[in-house]
Amino acid sequence: MKIRRTLGAVMIALICLGHPAAGRSESAPKTVITLDDVVQKISTENFNVYGNALRVYQAKEAIQVARMNLLPKLNLWNIAGVAVGVATGDYTSALGLVGDIAPFLVPANWFRVEASKVLYKAEKEGYRALWANELMTAKALYIHLLLDQSLYDHIKQSELELENLLVIVESREMLGGAPQGASRDIEVRLLALQEDLRSLEVLIGEEESLLSYMMGFEASVGIAPAQIPMPNFSALKPLDYEDFVFRAVDSSPEVRQFDYFLSASDSVRKEVVYSFLGTSSMSRGVAGGVFDGIPIQDGLGFGTPASMRIVSAQREILKTQRKGIEETVKRHLKLLVEQYNLDLDSYSNLKRRLALSVAANEQYYERLSLGEDVDMLDLIDASRNHIQADTSFFAVKYRFITNRDKLARLIFHGDYSKQPIVIESLTGKQAVQ
Repeated sequence: MKIRRTLGAVMIALICLGHPAAGRSESAPKTVITLDDVVQKISTENFNVYGNALRVYQAKEAIQVARMNLLPKLNLWNIAGVAVGVATGDYTSALGLVGDIAPFLVPANWFRVEASKVLYKAEKEGYRALWANELMTAKALYIHLLLDQSLYDHIKQSELELENLLVIVESREMLGGAPQGASRDIEVRLLALQEDLRSLEVLIGEEESLLSYMMGFEASVGIAPAQIPMPNFSALKPLDYEDFVFRAVDSSPEVRQFDYFLSASDSVRKEVVYSFLGTSSMSRGVAGGVFDGIPIQDGLGFGTPASMRIVSAQREILKTQRKGIEETVKRHLKLLVEQYNLDLDSYSNLKRRLALSVAANEQYYERLSLGEDVDMLDLIDASRNHIQADTSFFAVKYRFITNRDKLARLIFHGDYSKQPIVIESLTGKQAVQ
């Protein structure tokens, strides 16, 4: 018994003097980033955002093209044809010059310019939605990366504890103070933890690489996210869905985009009505694809009523899609509020669960240090419960922060209240009015 107590005391001393958990192996220095860096980089150097900024710029320039096309233009071939016709006594060919000499006399041209202006606004709303989604995804990835790193460090510490515990149990098995096979069960648990560590290490590397790509860094640049302050959960209150639903719908760029599409459909309808005076050769702009399939008669024809019915049907399609997007925003908000309130309610329980698991774990180790007989399976279960409680506590804290940011995205608050970068800011050009 004395030998057993002495050996137990020695092993516990080894645990107390054990070195701190080693972190992940680092191959090269990494660039430390913050959430503010994420916001700035996503707005200016994200590949998807930059590409869409260029499309908005194209839509803006399309308005200028449409305006300039209302001015007279010189087509030498048409003029030569008219000259030949007049010389031969055919004056009807001169009417074909109306579209060149006085394009502003063709009503369809004015309606096409009006539609281009509205579709440019629709393109801006689509760009704002994409920017906000990219920013929300990057911030969520940043927060999840911090969570995975915290879990990695915690599991690494648990691995060290199990390694020291394995030495104790193997010694006790040799002296008959522990049942045969107890060390085997601990080793199985230790190997599982080591496998979890390897999987987490790969996952963290993938997350760092993806976040680096989203921020526009070169592949050779490694990043390391800085820690963020945790909210004071005790001071937070549950959310009410009704307090946010109107603002979420009113702020949604996806809904606004379809409002502009519906507005543009009025100009398209007028264009069809006045097509007997000639059709427009102007482009509707980058976002004009939603109306490109509508047939417009070139002159007075019997197909005009059918074209008008097609425009009306397209308008109904847009109304239905807008309603679907509005309902989607409301449902996302409802689920988000429910998850937010659930995490807020669960926080105190998870905190208490973690405290109890830590106390149970410490109690078993204290008994070991006193040389008492401890059931090794109970000790393994206590260690497992501690890891699970700690993991759940980490997860709810970081999930809460992510959900709070998703709410800010839905109502366009905080970082999302900023305007996304425009191409003129990146190129130094003056914006087209």
